[in-house]
Amino acid sequence: MSAITATLPQFTAWLARETGIDAQTLGAKALERAVLERVRATRGRAISSTPASTPASTPPDTPERAAGACAEGNSTGDITRDGIDIYWQLLNTSPDERLALIEALVVPETWFFRDYDAFDLLARLALESSRCEPARVLRVLCAPCSTGEEPYSIAMALFDAGLDAKRFTIDALDISARAIGHARLAVYGRNSFRGQALEFRERHFSATAGGWRLNRRVQQAVRFDGDARFDFIFCRNVLIYFDRDAQDRAVHLLQTQLADHGTIFVGPSETGLMTRHAMRSARVPLAFAFRRARPEDAALAIATPRVLAPTAHDAAEGKKRPPVAAPFSATATAAVGTQHLDPIRTQYAAPLSTHRTQLRITFEEARRHADAGQFAEAERLALEFVAEHGPDSEAFYLLGLIADARGRGADASGYYRKALYLQPDHYEALTHLATLLDMTGDSAGAQQLMRRAQRAAMQTPTFQTEHLNHLREPHGSGRR
Repeated sequence: MSAITATLPQFTAWLARETGIDAQTLGAKALERAVLERVRATRGRAISSTPASTPASTPPDTPERAAGACAEGNSTGDITRDGIDIYWQLLNTSPDERLALIEALVVPETWFFRDYDAFDLLARLALESSRCEPARVLRVLCAPCSTGEEPYSIAMALFDAGLDAKRFTIDALDISARAIGHARLAVYGRNSFRGQALEFRERHFSATAGGWRLNRRVQQAVRFDGDARFDFIFCRNVLIYFDRDAQDRAVHLLQTQLADHGTIFVGPSETGLMTRHAMRSARVPLAFAFRRARPEDAALAIATPRVLAPTAHDAAEGKKRPPVAAPFSATATAAVGTQHLDPIRTQYAAPLSTHRTQLRITFEEARRHADAGQFAEAERLALEFVAEHGPDSEAFYLLGLIADARGRGADASGYYRKALYLQPDHYEALTHLATLLDMTGDSAGAQQLMRRAQRAAMQTPTFQTEHLNHLREPHGSGRR
């Protein structure tokens, strides 16, 4: 066993404690490579920082120490356990080194107008808000902002919508000082411009020998610091790298920074996490936008249960949580758990009877248990409801959410498909199934489902009314 392999668990625990990041979500060797890189980069500093009782000039007393002090290379052969231990001491005593290791792990993967629909929705909401309240200044937060492509995309979207620079502020934050430095420089290469729709580059950039330089107007619209409550928060494709406790803490922090009628934009794999935290979808396909749940939402017959979002590692490993309650009834399990889509309609009795309202109480109990995080009991009740009263798209959707929350991706996928068999335009089932497909590498299938979700949302009679009513809601009440 190599020195780094033997000590990797302590670095894994440090990373989770320091940042909330699950090392396994970064890739099998990412943390190991970063530690080795920093051990080599800090050798001289680590040696010069050793206590006086073991001066740096003391000759190595073993062949291994000699190799650790003198050999250089890309393999782990030049790194000894003593070298790892010295670096570990440095890491725990130097704030600068802690930041350096984190930056070695954080590899920016971003580009301008990534997931364009989110920026399109932002511009439309901002424009409507400015029309309703002409004197109000909109506040936008982008965290993490990486090397600046996302916050600058926000600024360009708002400018292109016709908003003046005085009508909005954009604050951008990131843990990486190196990324912030790149963002402040505002010069970008070809990798920051992807796709076919690059007209914005002609409007907002000028070509230089070093790349494309962003114009001053857009640069000045973004501040790389700030502390306030925000109307719009972009926090995309980062929560999935946290463990579940860190996800909860991060979302809670974001909620404290969100204005009462604000909107949070997340990544496609993070939508389930938002529903768990009393956030409701803006129901704009491909935008992955959420708002605070309104009090009246709790009274809806079928509300979206708050469930945990799978982490990237859960999705990759098919991780399952241990059972936490009594097993489901044999009748319910036999009736639902092993059924395929095709025989659903013939397996059960005809649609629910005229007593559906009374029977729905049992299902509402299942939903309330799921909402409280009591997934085993919620699953038991939902299964019994289906077994006794026949197939129901909302019951299958709820079962899918519960399976999703417990890390059973294959079961969740099956339940979402059953819900869609019964109700092909079920918006939430379409978007959640699309997320699962995307996380397992089926991007084509995910895109097809999201197109279906877009059509379903636009065909819903209440969709446009609800969307417009939200835009007309009063803003700023209770803001500080």
